[in-house]
Amino acid sequence: MIDDSLDTRIERQIAAFTTMRSPLYARVMQRALDDYRARGVVYEFFRDAPERASASTPGVRLMGALHYLALAGEAPGLAAHFPSCGGDGDAEALWERARELLAEEPARIGALFMETPQTNEVLRATVLSAGLSVVARTSGMALRVFEIGASAGLNTRVQSDDYVVVERGACDLHPLDIESEHDRMRLLSFVWSDDAERIERLHQAIAAAREHPLAVERADMYEWLPRRVAPKAGYATIVMQSVVADHLTHEQRVQLAQTIDTIGGAATPAAPFAWLRMEFNRDTKRYDTQLTTWPGPHLQIIASSTGHAREIAWSV
Repeated sequence: MIDDSLDTRIERQIAAFTTMRSPLYARVMQRALDDYRARGVVYEFFRDAPERASASTPGVRLMGALHYLALAGEAPGLAAHFPSCGGDGDAEALWERARELLAEEPARIGALFMETPQTNEVLRATVLSAGLSVVARTSGMALRVFEIGASAGLNTRVQSDDYVVVERGACDLHPLDIESEHDRMRLLSFVWSDDAERIERLHQAIAAAREHPLAVERADMYEWLPRRVAPKAGYATIVMQSVVADHLTHEQRVQLAQTIDTIGGAATPAAPFAWLRMEFNRDTKRYDTQLTTWPGPHLQIIASSTGHAREIAWSV
């Protein structure tokens, strides 16, 4: 059952994806929005499963599910219209096939829909690397880097001539293993099918990452951080994240900030600590990369950008 407040929320979130920078996805999501308002199969998809109705970023989840089925060869009718599968990019034809599948296989699409979106956008390493460089430069120390919400850990592996990383760690509630064909395909499924540049960049990042093994722990970050992360003398310790807060409730975001602040409280000049994060700024509608350092805390803005770390405006 969808009450009025939930109905408004779902419609608003679907509507947000009708202005995506992917022309193909924007048109498909407009058709999905029209269908939802007409109480069609999209409305039934949410009405029949309350857990779907309350899930974050429904547009990302729905298109990711459809894209995966196409990439996996499970839906050739969809693949015929997804450019990443060699398809023609016909949005109207793609929507018609998607609508049919939503009516025919809501459980299969629903199972994929409920998997946490794992974009692992590797271009975000640009702004994250800049933050790491600031810490290395100001501390004069080698770095220990720990990423939360790390997905497959592609950005955890970030490299630069500007700093030395002596230890890396990562966690995610639902980590993806780049040695798994299914997981590699799931990563690709969350990239817009008509964004050839991002798809190629992700392919290259996966290939490079497979040469540098890194185990992403399956763990709740609220348990993992106190257990795994603490300032260490002679090194600058950093916790970093990118677009994690979008998937958290207000209470969870507060809890995360408190957990980080507790770790930072143990920092000293000989054992500095930093929190580096790229998250959405609701006022500017852009993503800010911020760096908070301890002893302190001291906040510094590194950059502002789109969610895919394009159109970067640097503050350092």
